[in-house]
Amino acid sequence: MKIKTMPKETLAELLLFLAENEEFAAVEHQLLEGMSVAQVRAALRELAVGLRQEAAEEGDNHYNPQKDSKLSSEAKEIISYLSPGEERALLQAFGLIDRAKPILKQ
Repeated sequence: MKIKTMPKETLAELLLFLAENEEFAAVEHQLLEGMSVAQVRAALRELAVGLRQEAAEEGDNHYNPQKDSKLSSEAKEIISYLSPGEERALLQAFGLIDRAKPILKQ
């Protein structure tokens, strides 16, 4: 999975996990600016909080094809069989969503 396609909430959880569980043994020796382990942990936590806030703000902007009155029941049924990537590609091809708009899965 690429970071660009990873849900922000998932990435936030990953960053929090790393901040809490990784030892970062080589941080002080390899980072040129002399960051401490505590500073790295704080930076990861800050990134995670920011991603969670973005995900929460975007929560109301998700497109749900199953609730779109413009789509026929047949189209909704076909869409339900697609993988998330296929669904996004199809909806983008028909101009129902733009590339930046997330899709809400039921």
